[in-house]
Order: sequence, then structure tokens, then C-alpha cells
Amino acid sequence: MSPDPSAVRPPVPQPVLPPAPHLAEPTLEHVTGATFEDWIRAVSRGFQEEHHPETLALDREVFEDDRSFGFTVDGRWVSTCGALTRELTVPGGGSVPTAAVTVVTVHPPYRRRGMLSAMMRHQLEDVARRGEPLAALWASESLIYGRFGYGPAVSRQVLHGRTRSLDYLPDVTTGGSVDEVTREQLLSVVRPLHERLRRESPGTMGRPADHSWEFALFDQPFARNGATELRHVVHWSEAGEVDGFATYRFKEGDSSTEPAGEVRIGELWAEDRVARATLWRYLLDLDLARTFRTRNSPSDEPLRLMVRDARAVGTEVLDALYVRIVDVAAALRARSYAAPVDVVLEVADDLLPANAGRWRLRSDGPAGTTTVERTDDPADLALGVLELGTAYLGGVRLGDLHRVGRVTEHTPGAVAATGTALSWHRDPWCPDFF
Repeated sequence: MSPDPSAVRPPVPQPVLPPAPHLAEPTLEHVTGATFEDWIRAVSRGFQEEHHPETLALDREVFEDDRSFGFTVDGRWVSTCGALTRELTVPGGGSVPTAAVTVVTVHPPYRRRGMLSAMMRHQLEDVARRGEPLAALWASESLIYGRFGYGPAVSRQVLHGRTRSLDYLPDVTTGGSVDEVTREQLLSVVRPLHERLRRESPGTMGRPADHSWEFALFDQPFARNGATELRHVVHWSEAGEVDGFATYRFKEGDSSTEPAGEVRIGELWAEDRVARATLWRYLLDLDLARTFRTRNSPSDEPLRLMVRDARAVGTEVLDALYVRIVDVAAALRARSYAAPVDVVLEVADDLLPANAGRWRLRSDGPAGTTTVERTDDPADLALGVLELGTAYLGGVRLGDLHRVGRVTEHTPGAVAATGTALSWHRDPWCPDFF
């Protein structure tokens, strides 16, 4: 008797396992349009995060295929690395082409096989070929990147406190007015303001493209951590000009007897002290709030100097942006110097030999000319490219690196003179996460 055809089911294909990691041979590959989505999924896996398809369109705008790569095994991404083309503000207001390094992951089965080192070398060589003097990153783990020459050049402050304990001192002046605006209204007025203000703050980055602002104002529900959508406020001067803005979220508290909300402040930009004081007052006086917190305030944020009780502003200092000098001469020429200097630096750089050797740095000071040239003259001080990157933006004193043995002084007074020149009147700040 013939079997009933309807009862015959095709065999169920069995899943094919990936190769055993210890036997696999990973291959370094760059992303293409066809492989981008799989690569983005691998980024999420590498950070132990959930993949969010709703951000795919923005991801395609933000990431550049020719700067996005990783290792694959049988077509499956097992590591990722990327860089965004950006410009970093340096002391003096200059804007330096910079590789904003991001999404560096190695999946657990493939760690300690040299993949991270291979990706870092590949990327640094590419950055050098592109003529970008600097690379920079946010380190998810601070122990990783020092061996590749990245130094913690920028710090950030986490500020917090009880809003009703933060009355201003009598001579702190407020004026003009603040109001909430929509995202679209904010973007219509703050682009030129941001570009002007970031020139005064080393460590900040330009935001010329729409997607760079989308990134800065990212507001998907999964990123809110239980708080409201991102809210936007602007400050108008007495003359009616927009001269400051801020972003924040509101998180309800648990108290059943009184308001217990928290204001979670994002960015705060202000052209002068009145705009800054008025924006802070608005945020600290919000109804139903009893506490505030910032995630990333500048290390020279003056709020504690504005209030009657400085101790009421809790402060935690954390590392922020790490800087890597890719082209010593171009990087040193790009920034201004706080004082005249004439010094021979002996720089060590194992990964980029073109940086290694002796360089004479001459500058006439803040408004003067600067030259950087190779020399055979004896070195006044010696340091690694890691230490040079750490001190480059003026946020870490060269003298402190010398005190702990990371800079060698050959000529008495060279550390003090060079450290003074590298310092700046504003601490560096990087509000741009990437």
C-alpha cells in the first residue's frame, strides 16, 4: 500500500554549529553594506547588550563602512572595531581631525588570541594614513588601552545633591529667562551656538552633521533608565538672544509622603555666567524634584562656587576621554600654548615608529607661532606617547606625571616650563559619547 503523500514530511534541517573556537582561523574583514547589520548585532553581543533594530537607520548614518571592521569565522563576526570621523577642539580653539574610536569588542571564546592588538594596530596605521593627528576613545574598561598609547586626558565630574540645599550666594546673578522647547526648536537655534562655545572648551567635538546631533540627543525608550523622555531648555539673554541650553530627564521618586523626584541633567552649555546660573537655577527649582544628578559635568564646572553650601554638591571625579597622539609634529603644532617654550622632547612609541625620536617644540605663547621639528640636540625631557597624550589637552599636569616617574627630566626646569606651556585656562571636557 502506497504511503499517503500528505503524511510524508521533509526532514527537519539540523542546526549547524560554529567551528570550535580553538580550531578556528579568524579573518580580518571590513564591513560592507551587505554585512553591516550582522556587524551591528555583533557589537551588541560584544557589549552584552540587547540588539535594537529600531536604531539601525541611525547606525547606518553614524558608522562608516571603510572604518568599521573586525574578525570573522565562517562569516560570523567574532570581534568588532570602528572609528568615526570627527574634529576635536584643542587649547586655543583649533579643530583637529580625530578618529573617534568606538565599538571595540572581542567575543569571549576568542579572547587572548591577539585580536585586540591586531585591530588596534590596523586601526592606528589607517588613522596615520588618513592624516589624522589624533585618535580618541571612551574606555569601557580603563585597563585596556594604555598599552596602545591612549592616555586619560579628560576627566568628568558626576555631581549630585539635594536641590533645596542649593541656594545661591548673594553675588551670583541670574537674568533673562529659560523655557522648555521641542527637539526641533532646539536644533533650529543651537547649532551655531554649540560651534562657537565648543571652541572655548578643549576636548569637545564638532557636530556638523544631522546624525551627530541625533547621536548627542539620543532618546530611544530603552536608553532612559526609568526616567522621562529627554527634555530641552534654552536660555534667552536680556536682549532676547539664545545664549545657552541644557537637556535633562525627570525620574519619579518612591516617597509616599512628599515629592522625591530626581532631575538627571545631560548637557549644559552657556555663553556667560548669567546664562549658566539661570539655567542651573531653572533645573534645580523644578517642581516635584528633591535631588539632581549629572553624568558628565566638566571638571571645572563652577556650581560649587555658586552655592552657599559647597559641601551640598556631591562630587565624584572619573576618567572620560582617552587621547592617542598619532602624529606628534602635527598634533603639537595644532594647539596653542599658555606660555613661551623651547624644549626638546624625546618620545617613545612602539606602535607608530614615525613618532619616536627627538622633537624640538618652540612656541611664542598663546598668540604666537609654533614650530615642531626633528632634531639631534640632546633631550630636555623624555616621555612615552601615552604620557604625551595624557597631558596634551592640558587636563593632566606634566609635573604630576614627572612626580610619579612617568616623565624623565634631563634639563633642570624643563618639566616645569613645558608643563606650564601645556596647561590651559579651561579644563578639557568631552560631552560627546561615542
